[in-house]
Amino acid sequence: MVRVEELQGRLAAALPGATIAVVDTTGEGDHFDVRVQAATFAGLSLIDQHRLVYDALGDLMRRVHALSLRTEPA
Repeated sequence: MVRVEELQGRLAAALPGATIAVVDTTGEGDHFDVRVQAATFAGLSLIDQHRLVYDALGDLMRRVHALSLRTEPA
């Protein structure tokens, strides 16, 4: 089980100044809706934006079954 705060903390540490919203969509700690708006994403492809998010989440992703991810530059 992953807590919303864990995901938010990892993302905030990796993407300073980003606007981050994380919702546990099932209440079970394994399905999440994540939205990130960050200046870091400016000029990056969607794939590269998502790669930054996945890299930030690292080993937490082993415990996440489903992640709906939306990213955009700030």
